[in-house]
Amino acid sequence: MSESTSVTHLLDPDNAWSVRVRDRLVSLPPDLTELVRHLGTASEFWNWRYKVDTPWKRRTRQLLKADGAEDLVRYAVRELAAKRSFHGAAEENTVIRELGQSRADSPARGLAIGFALAAGWIRQDPGPLAADLALLARKNVQAMEVYHKVDDDLAGAAFASLGELPGPAVLDELWDLHYWVPSARHPHKVLAKSVKKSAARLGVPPHEVAERTVPRHGLEKDGTLTLGWIGRGALWWNLALDAVISVHASGQVTVDWIDKDGTATRTTHPFRSPTGYKSRTWSDDVDGVRRQAKRIETTLAEERTRLRALAGEGRTWCADDWRRFYRDHPVTGVVTRSLNWEYEVSDGGGFRPLDPGAGTDAATLPSTARVRLRAEDSCQDS
Repeated sequence: MSESTSVTHLLDPDNAWSVRVRDRLVSLPPDLTELVRHLGTASEFWNWRYKVDTPWKRRTRQLLKADGAEDLVRYAVRELAAKRSFHGAAEENTVIRELGQSRADSPARGLAIGFALAAGWIRQDPGPLAADLALLARKNVQAMEVYHKVDDDLAGAAFASLGELPGPAVLDELWDLHYWVPSARHPHKVLAKSVKKSAARLGVPPHEVAERTVPRHGLEKDGTLTLGWIGRGALWWNLALDAVISVHASGQVTVDWIDKDGTATRTTHPFRSPTGYKSRTWSDDVDGVRRQAKRIETTLAEERTRLRALAGEGRTWCADDWRRFYRDHPVTGVVTRSLNWEYEVSDGGGFRPLDPGAGTDAATLPSTARVRLRAEDSCQDS
């Protein structure tokens, strides 16, 4: 095979994904080989701006009309979502994360990005492709429970493609991604854009988009965000200090600054660190923690305002949606539990009081139940 028709220059024997797909990619018919060679040029334009080159997109869509092209894209994306995704990095207890180090990109990286982008222009029913793209994105933006090497460009490509695919199943994947991917991650802006695009395509009203896209800010279900160095905090944010941001039942946000001896100093807005703490750590990291705490405060204030407006609307939610987007959300849940709710089941008994906390009613509501705010309710100041 001549250099003009080969794809071997796009493959990397040291890259796990490249090794998995090599046998299939080197034995393709000419029209699919042309597609692969074209997709391999994606890194020439795809960068932190996350903008697709228009002529490249046009050519990709033409090449996807070839027999077997869409199946090839599905296969490549499925392999990108498998195992350790593209980079193949092991778990955090067996790998040095190469922080502060720069390494030349694998020659296969542009091809991986190209396949991820091309997935958005599949014409047939996307089927499991949406789930594969979502998993690919989560692994490369570090929204998993175990460590995966971060690749913002690859995650951004997956987010962009999900915004192009049709269907409610795709939007469900996007809702879920928006919940789990910290808003501080750089390609989150691509995710937010794709959510809006997909929701608009399906006619989802703005108030539903608002309630389903409240930032979690990396908080766990208990309302805490633990930050620290490798192995001591959130996987998506490594800091040269130890701190815990907490959202309390009262609605107050605090930061516990933890010293090397384990002593914790709790502060509230504006979340200043203890005297001398910055000099013992990195000032940029201290400032980053303070900004994160302030973002959480801002979201809490916005949710108080939003739910206050809902009190007079008479809207109802099915029990599952209410639990997912209100009671169990680490930010919205704080406001939710400060309000009076009621529910109705199909027994003709009308609406009855509902404890939004850990009460039995909220935990055992049937999925067919309807939940609403009591009309006279309003958010409590906190």
